[in-house]
Amino acid sequence: MIISLPPVNADLEVLGRRLRAIREARGLGLERLAGEMRLSHAELSMAEHGRLRLDSAQLHALTTALRISPRILFEQAIDVSKIRPF
Repeated sequence: MIISLPPVNADLEVLGRRLRAIREARGLGLERLAGEMRLSHAELSMAEHGRLRLDSAQLHALTTALRISPRILFEQAIDVSKIRPF
């Protein structure tokens, strides 16, 4: 069985890389964060790889679970490597 994935969107890919960096800096696994957001781990993984666009409710759940301002997720000038684990 061949599974067809949605194509990678360049803008979403940049956002996804930031999302993964923040998640890892917080010390959260993919499944734990996905559970807190009420997403499957596959959906969160696709978002991290630029294949899924999160809606506003999902972005709110994401920033709440990560305990960050949406600005940290979207503003490229903010260095996410300084984010600490919980």
